[in-house]
Amino acid sequence: MTKADELQKRVDTLQNHLRIAGDHLKRLAAENESLTEQVEKLTERESENTKAASLETKALKDECDASHAKIAQLEAQIAESAENQHSHTNGAGDAQRLHEWEEAARECVRELGILTENSDNVAEGPAIFGAIKSHIESALSSKDSGYEGDATEDLTAELAQLRLDFEKERDTKTSLESAVSQALENIESLGPVPDTLPESIHSGFERILNDRRSALEACSRIDELETQLQDAKEQARDAAEAREELSRDYDLLLERIGTMKDALKAKMNAESDELKRLRKELSDSKAATSSAVAQKDKTIRSLETSQKKIQRELDDTKRVLWECQELASRAQSELTDTTSESDRLVSELRTKLKIAEEHLRSESSLREQLEDRVEQLQNDFNNALNSESQWVGEREVHLVTIQNLQSALESLQESKDAEVDMAVERLREELRSCTKEQRAAVARAEKAETRLRKIELTGTSAEQTQQKINSQQTEIERLRHEVAVLKDHLNESMRRLREESSEFNLDKRVITNLIVGFLALPYGDSKRYEVLQLMSSILQFTEEQQQKVGLIRKAGRRVPLQQSSSPQPGTPISEAADTPPAQLETKDSFSDQWISYLLRESSGNRNRRS
Repeated sequence: MTKADELQKRVDTLQNHLRIAGDHLKRLAAENESLTEQVEKLTERESENTKAASLETKALKDECDASHAKIAQLEAQIAESAENQHSHTNGAGDAQRLHEWEEAARECVRELGILTENSDNVAEGPAIFGAIKSHIESALSSKDSGYEGDATEDLTAELAQLRLDFEKERDTKTSLESAVSQALENIESLGPVPDTLPESIHSGFERILNDRRSALEACSRIDELETQLQDAKEQARDAAEAREELSRDYDLLLERIGTMKDALKAKMNAESDELKRLRKELSDSKAATSSAVAQKDKTIRSLETSQKKIQRELDDTKRVLWECQELASRAQSELTDTTSESDRLVSELRTKLKIAEEHLRSESSLREQLEDRVEQLQNDFNNALNSESQWVGEREVHLVTIQNLQSALESLQESKDAEVDMAVERLREELRSCTKEQRAAVARAEKAETRLRKIELTGTSAEQTQQKINSQQTEIERLRHEVAVLKDHLNESMRRLREESSEFNLDKRVITNLIVGFLALPYGDSKRYEVLQLMSSILQFTEEQQQKVGLIRKAGRRVPLQQSSSPQPGTPISEAADTPPAQLETKDSFSDQWISYLLRESSGNRNRRS
């Protein structure tokens, strides 16, 4: 596997090198295109210069054509005048003058260096002027051919040809000017044109003079054109230098491109050989790694099997976590119920504690009342002369009543403490169970994490398993967070339960006994009223609630009892039951009512025994 990876890495490296070479070739192609554009611009500039030279050549050609036309017209007029002169002349002076003109023309021909086929026999004016015309046309044609060569040949050859042509043209122009000047001087030395000549000849010579002027102007124009041509030469020379420089750069660039192509070709050949060698090694390594691939497939199958197993375990873990979540929610609801129950118990205990505190505050007064009642009983005992045993019995009954009262108070306090202890113990037991469940859930989560870590160590090549593991880890973290939140809520509830007092707690056994005793008594029995008073004192009924149960009337007075709840001093016990209820206090405490209730019960038992 490592060798195959190395071969693949080399192949990637070769591909990167080929990509870099392609980018370099692209850059060279872009530079070649820019140079081609510059060469095209120079070519366009040369074509523009060629067009300008051709336009100037055309203008000069037009001027030459105009001169040719004028010369042809002049030749025709001279020929016509000569024929008329030869056919109609009569005077010897005129013939002598005409002969002199012809001699001057011949001299002009000789000065111009014009050689005709029969130069010695040239005696007529038309032949002389024809020779002059042919010479001028040849000069102009040579000049035109020079200009046309400028427009068609290559720039370097064109400049050399132009230089030679201009030198020849300069020599020709100089010789022509000197010849024309000499001929004109000879003509002027002959004197004025004879008046006997025809008007056509006279006008022809004037035209010759005008042509001389126009020739001079043409010479000046040729000078200007030479100046412009010199400027064009300089521009062409600069363009040729720039072109040569660009050509050198282009050749240098082509040479560099060729060198780079050769280098890249050699490098690509070497890399191709290396690639072939690597491919061969790769084929060999493929044959060598077939067993490794089979082993890898086997490992993958085992990993897939373990993955499925781990998936099942994860599903079980998720189910357990879901159950833990449900248990936590159930525990939270139970905790809420327990909290409400604890609040209720605390309120009952607070009420009982308040009642007990009132009882403790009124204990001294109760003892005094008991002492008064003992004295009253003693008086009754002294006044009762019928039987000593009866007085002893009554005393014992009173003593039993006192003991019952004390035992009732002690049992009430013990039951209150026992209820509080039981509630606290129950809450602690629930807290311990919740803590155990939380620890079990945390342990299961840790086991799941351990399994997940094992899965990560054994199945690193399975990306899907890794993704599922990551999602399950996220779910585990979320559940752990929820467990921590529930634990915080439970701790907060326990803290609040510990902080709250037992102000609003009630003794369920006492209230249950009161309700059962109230329902068990017959409707007309006065004890029902006493039980209602006890329940009103314990539960702290409002005036409206007391009106609803019949303890007080709408005017605010308490409902009278049908039977006295305690005997008055100096009254026998047998008559104490018949004491009217108006003699009782309406605001007796719970202890007073409870003692009265116990005394009535003991007196009833005593009456039944007697």
